[in-house]
Amino acid sequence: MPPKLRSPGVAWIRILTIAAAALGLGHAGQAFAGNGANFVVYDHHTEDKGTTEIKVFNDLGRTSDSNTRYNAQLIEFEHAITDQWVAALYLESHKEHGEDGQFDGVRLESRYRLFDYGTPFNPVVYVEYTDKKESALFITDAVGRTDEHESSPPGHVEAKEREHEIEMKLILGHDVSDRLRLGVNGIAEVNLKSGDLAFGYAAGLTYTLYEKEGGEKGERVAGDHARAGFDIAEVKLGVELFGGAGDNVKGLTLEGSKTQQYAGINLKTEFSNGAQVMLGGAFGLTPDSRDAVFRASVGWEFE
Repeated sequence: MPPKLRSPGVAWIRILTIAAAALGLGHAGQAFAGNGANFVVYDHHTEDKGTTEIKVFNDLGRTSDSNTRYNAQLIEFEHAITDQWVAALYLESHKEHGEDGQFDGVRLESRYRLFDYGTPFNPVVYVEYTDKKESALFITDAVGRTDEHESSPPGHVEAKEREHEIEMKLILGHDVSDRLRLGVNGIAEVNLKSGDLAFGYAAGLTYTLYEKEGGEKGERVAGDHARAGFDIAEVKLGVELFGGAGDNVKGLTLEGSKTQQYAGINLKTEFSNGAQVMLGGAFGLTPDSRDAVFRASVGWEFE
């Protein structure tokens, strides 16, 4: 068994503290990342060229099998290479109640928006490579089936300890109005060891509840106004549905007894200096889903 890391929270706190100190020296800007006010669903929005985002995510919940309390973390380092192309690195860890914390692995993500804004249901191509422990608990999405190993012979034990996967998404996003935008994601995940495919989906919307007067999108980054501290620039509501849709071995399905399905609701506050805070929850809709997960993130976007 791989060695466990003791007190990983200290390492995360140190990383975040150093990052926050560095960010405070940079030029903060207001960007509009592709998650909107959701944790799972992506839409077609990408940051302006040169924008960097550092964000820390945290899940608090109970595992679906043993009902053990856990917290899971994800740290994101994201950079907009162009106005349409964004790349990101993620570091993942978790800690179950009564156990030592574990560093789970890394994710490398790239997404590219194909057309300019204004295109109906604007497509974005998303590719992610994942190298992580099978025991990782942070919810980035839900794919496949929960009955995938039912046909294993008696006494058979799955020996996989790490997952090496390529995840692909077709993201369709649409601005319904100045305040409301929609995202629909089709997901296919390839296990690089077995070659098996698992499928999933995510769909949701982001609605702007409040926008600071005179704060047109993309125009709040100039001059001293961008350094106005923690003045609230926007408050957004997010609603999302996501879950597994089957695999290439046992077939496609949305059946509740064979897949994980979730609904989420979130609230995101963005500040004039580029800081952002999001709180929300994901609620399991099927027996094999986790009952409820409290979700939070804090981050900063700057140029």
